[in-house]
Amino acid sequence: MLLRELRAHLYYKIIVPFLLLAFLVAMIGSTFAFLIITGSAQERLNNQLAQTARNLADAVVARESANLQFLREVSFATNNPRSGAPAVATALEQRDTAGLEAALDPFFQVAAERAGLRADRLIAFDASGTALVDWETLRTDDGRTPRIRREPRDLSRLWFVPQILSGAADSEGDKFAGLIDFDDSDTRYLFTVAPVRRDSVIVGGVLIAMRLDTLLADLVVDSQATIVSVYRADDGVAVASTLRPMDGLGELDMRSGLAAQTTALTPLDERSIFDTRVVNAREYQFSYTPLRVRGVTLGLIATALATDYVISPWTDARLPLIAITLLLMGGVMAVGLYVAQRISSPLDELVQTAHAVTAGNLDKRSSIQSNDEIGVLASSFNTMTSHLLELYRSMRADARHQAAIIASISDGVIVGDSTGAVQVINRAARDLLGLGPDDPPPAHMNDIPFEAPEIGGSANGSGPGELFRLRDRLVRTIAAPVHDDNAQPLGVVVVLQDVTTTIALDRAKSNFIATASHEMRTPLTVIGGNLDLLLRNLVGELNENQRELVAVSRNHISSLTNLLNNMIMVASIDLGTLAIELRPLVLNNLLRDVLRVHGPRFAERDVQLRMQLPEYLPPVLGDEHYVLKVIDQLLDNACRYSNGKEVVVRASSIDDGVRIDVIDSGPGIGPDLRAQLFDRFTRGTGRGQGINSNERGAGLGLAIARQLIAQQRGRLWLADTSEHGSTFSFLLPYAPASTPALREAV
Repeated sequence: MLLRELRAHLYYKIIVPFLLLAFLVAMIGSTFAFLIITGSAQERLNNQLAQTARNLADAVVARESANLQFLREVSFATNNPRSGAPAVATALEQRDTAGLEAALDPFFQVAAERAGLRADRLIAFDASGTALVDWETLRTDDGRTPRIRREPRDLSRLWFVPQILSGAADSEGDKFAGLIDFDDSDTRYLFTVAPVRRDSVIVGGVLIAMRLDTLLADLVVDSQATIVSVYRADDGVAVASTLRPMDGLGELDMRSGLAAQTTALTPLDERSIFDTRVVNAREYQFSYTPLRVRGVTLGLIATALATDYVISPWTDARLPLIAITLLLMGGVMAVGLYVAQRISSPLDELVQTAHAVTAGNLDKRSSIQSNDEIGVLASSFNTMTSHLLELYRSMRADARHQAAIIASISDGVIVGDSTGAVQVINRAARDLLGLGPDDPPPAHMNDIPFEAPEIGGSANGSGPGELFRLRDRLVRTIAAPVHDDNAQPLGVVVVLQDVTTTIALDRAKSNFIATASHEMRTPLTVIGGNLDLLLRNLVGELNENQRELVAVSRNHISSLTNLLNNMIMVASIDLGTLAIELRPLVLNNLLRDVLRVHGPRFAERDVQLRMQLPEYLPPVLGDEHYVLKVIDQLLDNACRYSNGKEVVVRASSIDDGVRIDVIDSGPGIGPDLRAQLFDRFTRGTGRGQGINSNERGAGLGLAIARQLIAQQRGRLWLADTSEHGSTFSFLLPYAPASTPALREAV
């Protein structure tokens, strides 16, 4: 009964939790005060250790970065004419040990003197994984660094050598780092290794390593730590330390579970894992943190300080803290009783007003008149109620207005929510679906009876959206997602455009163009043949003027015939009558034939045509005739705009197919033309402008080329352009291991 009474009144709901909270806060505050006092020395120790551990880990990363920069200099070292030393890559490729030593010697000497760089061991291995050069320096007490030359040996069994030689890479790049013990030494090293390339081919690798024991000795001098140790990340076993325990290095091994906790720390964590250990009869506080290099956890690093100066001063502050806590609790309780009374009374009245508004009485207002927050809340509540009433009326008017707009749109409009359920459908959409005014619409977007249209060609791609058959009509659907102000999805709007008549007209136009082009090509072929006969003097000798006129006429006839052929091909694509026969193609031979066929034409224009082909290209899936037509079109454009310069055809294998690049040295393509470059009847600006350009054409070549490549399951694009030239590229997919000829009506 008492509990029910307490729950029924706001006054008790405020004061009882308030008093309990005051008591709890007082107890917690006292506890924290004790903990702060007693833990201040320990916290200072922990913070110092954690910062020192992070600084040491960063110092190791800095050393590794310096080593990585050193490797870059070595990998890209060129020949030295003064000393006669060859380039490092050349020496590795030719397995020239003497030349390689001559090339690496200056770098190894400089490494011993460069600040921030520690190169205790340098190894260069060739493409078979054999170490051709293996040098190590031994630092003596008198400061000398004698060099040890180790015999060549096979390194291919080391985990990183196959990775380097195969060109593997991780998220940080194609260099690797880690800890390693070489077979010829019981010393553990921190190494960094990088590939060496010659003309983009990996010919070997270079490794630079730091001895871990001497590295830790340097780090402990730079820090304030008493002990610096390195552990294996998987099991927490100590592998190196600046302190040698009396019972052996195993005395420093991490306790069970601490290694996993430390390894789980992310690079953004500002904390470390702590532990207290007794080593050589003295207690130390250890701080463990991951040792990460190039994003990979190589191990764990720990710093340690003695805990001798941690004291326990809490007994001196115990009685004063208890007295202060009791006084604060009494004051807080008194204030709480007063505040609860002042809050609960006006809130009761505001609750009654809220109940009335909730019940639908939007004209109800609160009568509280005060200048405090309760008064402001009451005033805001009254204002909110007025705005709510106004907004309700406005929304009803807007809803009617929007419904009228959607109903009057001539295109079909269907609105669905985030689950795809149909919410709104206008009159035009009902007509397309064959629904009467009172017929229920489809419950879900997936229930709309869309069918694939039985039309060929590019009609489905002419214009935005997708083409479907809906009953006896062809409709183009354009879908747009609906989002709120926070970019959260609310649903989708689908517009249905009736394009039945448009498609019919488009097909009629394509039929007319195809028929007219065929009819015009026949007499042009006859005229061209007759002009050839005249030029060959088969019907009589021509004088110089006559020959020049006939030659000009033949060239124009040839240009017109090419234009008609392009128009016929465009019409065939639009009508779906172009037959594509997909077969496995070997592009090496095909491209060499292109060079042989087009070489003389390029030479006439003083343009050099070069091929950059690898020795082997995997077979691709394509139609040889139409692949050649695409290459002819790209070379024709390149020849037109590279007068007096060169054109390069380059082939390469990439992830999803073989890529062909046609690189010209023309004036480039302006930004205003790039967006429409592959549209039909778009013409470039070469050494002239528009219809008066020296290089005339109808603007169909690139559009046809892109459609032909698309029909062969590839893609064509403008890869690069500048004032020094442009690069057009196309990609054909790899052919399966066994692929029969595929006939496709496109």
